[in-house]
Amino acid sequence: MKTIALFGTTGPTGKHIIEEALKQGYSLSVYTRDAKKLESFAGRVEIVVGDLSNQDAIAKCINGADVVISALGPNGLKVQGDKPVMRGLTNIIAAMKHAGVHRLIQISTAAYRDPKDEFAFKAHAFALLFKVIARKGFEDIKATGELIASSDLDWTLVRIPNLKDGPANGNVNVGWYGKTKLSMKLSRANLAKFLVNQVEDKAFVRAAPAIADS
Repeated sequence: MKTIALFGTTGPTGKHIIEEALKQGYSLSVYTRDAKKLESFAGRVEIVVGDLSNQDAIAKCINGADVVISALGPNGLKVQGDKPVMRGLTNIIAAMKHAGVHRLIQISTAAYRDPKDEFAFKAHAFALLFKVIARKGFEDIKATGELIASSDLDWTLVRIPNLKDGPANGNVNVGWYGKTKLSMKLSRANLAKFLVNQVEDKAFVRAAPAIADS
C-alpha cells in the first residue's frame, strides 16, 4: 500500500482528495495547521500539525511517503507575506529530497503558462482578471509553478479553472490551453479523482495539463 503525504487539504477540495485517496486504498499522512478540521478522518489518516515554515513537521509528514499531493494555493484575495505558497513548497521540496521522495502533484491555474499552450481567450481572460484583483496571489501561483517545473522531481502541475461542488463522474477534458476544448468549471470531486489517479498514471510526469469538466 502506497502512502500519500497531503498538503493544503482542510478546505472543501482537500476533503474530497482525502476521501478519494482512501477510496482508492492509499495510506495517508495529512498536514494541517488545525487538527480539529480533520476530526471526521481521525483514526483513518495520520494527522501532522504544523505550518508551512515548520520544517521538522513537514519532514515528519513526508517521511515514509511515496508521493506528495499539494492542494496549497493563495487563501482568498488577501495573501499574507511574499509568495507564501512558493515558500512553503520550497520547504516541502527540500523535505522530499531529504526523504528520497520524487513524485509531486500540485494544483495550479492558468497563471502558470506551459510551453505547449497556445492562446485561449477564456483562460487568458481568467488569468488576467485574477492578476488584476489578486496580483499577489497570481504571482504566488506563477512562482510556485516555476519553482516546481525547474526542479528535478517527477512533478505534475494540474491547472484548474473555477471549482464547484459536484460528483466525481469522470467526465473531464484534459490538455493544453488553446489546443484542447476546456470549459471554465470543474467539480471538486472530479479534481480529487484526477489528482489521486496521477499517483500511478505517468502520462503527465513533468507536464502541466489543464483540466475541466466536459
